[in-house]
Amino acid sequence: MPSLRNVLQQTHRTLEASGIPDARLEAEVMVMNVMRFPRAALFSEQEAEVPAQQEQALAQIVDRRLTREPLAYILGYKEFYGVNLLVNGDVLIPRPETESLVEHALFMALMGMETPELVIADVGTGTGAVAVNLAIHLAMARIYAIDNFDPVLDVANYNIRSHNVSDRVTLLKGDLLEPLPEPVDLVVANLPYLPTARIPTLQPEIQWEPAAALDGGPEGLDLMMRLLEQAADGKLKEQGIILLEMDPEQVAPVTERAGQLFPSAEVSVEKDLAQLDRMLVINCAAGH
Repeated sequence: MPSLRNVLQQTHRTLEASGIPDARLEAEVMVMNVMRFPRAALFSEQEAEVPAQQEQALAQIVDRRLTREPLAYILGYKEFYGVNLLVNGDVLIPRPETESLVEHALFMALMGMETPELVIADVGTGTGAVAVNLAIHLAMARIYAIDNFDPVLDVANYNIRSHNVSDRVTLLKGDLLEPLPEPVDLVVANLPYLPTARIPTLQPEIQWEPAAALDGGPEGLDLMMRLLEQAADGKLKEQGIILLEMDPEQVAPVTERAGQLFPSAEVSVEKDLAQLDRMLVINCAAGH
């Protein structure tokens, strides 16, 4: 039987040779998965033998990955902000840059929002990644998690239940803020923001993800602009805050529209881990 070290090295080489991004990290995740090892054991158990059954399971994962199917879909889960979430082909795979949306929402909620019970809308909830994490960290918050598709809401529902936050997260189906039964203090949204024409040019993994979760129309702005209009039309409280994840190129047009709809708000931009403009903050409270 081959050693864990050899299996790891071989898996890494196979992935790297096929141009898989982050080949080393993915090899480790695959091996941890089939061996049921925690990460630390990968390094402390280098000489452990890998049984044939595990080797075979690993080979199947690698074969699927070489077709450029995303690893999260193959394994059926993705870690996001320290929490494991069920994912499948009906939902967008949560991205690391969206973790800063969660961080900023937590910062805003804990620092600036003068309200005993915070009401939050997570729009385009997908896996429920943002809603679940906000519910875990904000004991006083009530959260509406909104999406437009039943299969997506099924995934979100599973994740909300498995992290025991279903008492504070309410799923709603509909168009952006439309189904909200009340105005909210905070809107957090990672909406589809890719321009339609750009999607076919992106890495092959993207083509496995649902188009509806990626395609933001010709400029990638369609849903964000509509969300802002709905928010201004009574869906956001007077002192409310909106956090929008977007492409750096979209900051200028969305900022301009936000200024028209919320003339007294303070509008600012936050950078992601790569120091790119990634999140627009529309703070209506700051302008009062």
